[in-house]
Amino acid sequence: MAAPAVSVVIAAYQAAPYLRDAVESARRQTFQDLEVIIVDDGSTDGTWEVIQEAARSWDKVRPIRAEHGGTPVNKNRGIRLARGEWIALLDADDYWLPEKLRRCMDYLAAHPGLSVVYTPMATVDLQGRPMRGHSKRCHAGQVTAKIFRSIFVHDPAVVFHRRVVETCGLLDESIPVGSGHEFWLRVSTKFEFGLIDEPLAVRRWSKGSLTRSHRADGMAAKAFMLERFYFEKGGRDLLPRRAALRRLSGVHYSAAKLLRKEGDLPRAREHLARALRHDPLNVKAWLLRWACRLRRAEASRPA
Repeated sequence: MAAPAVSVVIAAYQAAPYLRDAVESARRQTFQDLEVIIVDDGSTDGTWEVIQEAARSWDKVRPIRAEHGGTPVNKNRGIRLARGEWIALLDADDYWLPEKLRRCMDYLAAHPGLSVVYTPMATVDLQGRPMRGHSKRCHAGQVTAKIFRSIFVHDPAVVFHRRVVETCGLLDESIPVGSGHEFWLRVSTKFEFGLIDEPLAVRRWSKGSLTRSHRADGMAAKAFMLERFYFEKGGRDLLPRRAALRRLSGVHYSAAKLLRKEGDLPRAREHLARALRHDPLNVKAWLLRWACRLRRAEASRPA
């Protein structure tokens, strides 16, 4: 059997309510030289049954059942199994417009020097109603500095050549939240990004999602990830020092603010120390540090 042009990879965990929509959006693509690898990340809610049903009704689906290891682990599992020259990641609770793959493949054919193309993502609520204020300006070309400042490249919006993984490696499985941000940041150091400036992928917004229900942990992980990229993964050679350190200070401050709100003062103080180390002129961090000290003093005062 000839290899498909595009391998679509879906890692699904507890995704039974939405997975059918994701698969159906792949099935409705006007570009059909594809395979759809769906990896069940150890779900217990009927996701595996949905995957089996999809495989029975559509011969392009390759069902894979795995132990629960987290989204990055099973996205990587799907990427390793991909037979296509091009790879497209689709989150189990998101979906594509019918022209998404066709537009991306046409763009890549017209720009043979590119290995990555993406689009903006539209955002809808769980009832499918469009939501405003959940998208960011997108950029093309060499985008490392811009992605360091703000994540605007999202997995379901991208089509990339397998040489990207061969050059940059897979997603970092040690990052439970924000592995996509780290991956595209790393990829941006080696490849330019093409942009089709029209939302062809759709994200469902839910208050109960991992990143939104654990905002403090997510922000803390983001701060450490950006710090590691800057100091250990070549960021210092690519980014203006002063702007990069201000960015690191700001994200550590944001993590500290959320942690203080949750009552986790030890971790909040750790992030404030890092914020001030990167930018001693971060006035907000100094004020929050003072507030944390005051709160600790009040807590230790005898009743």
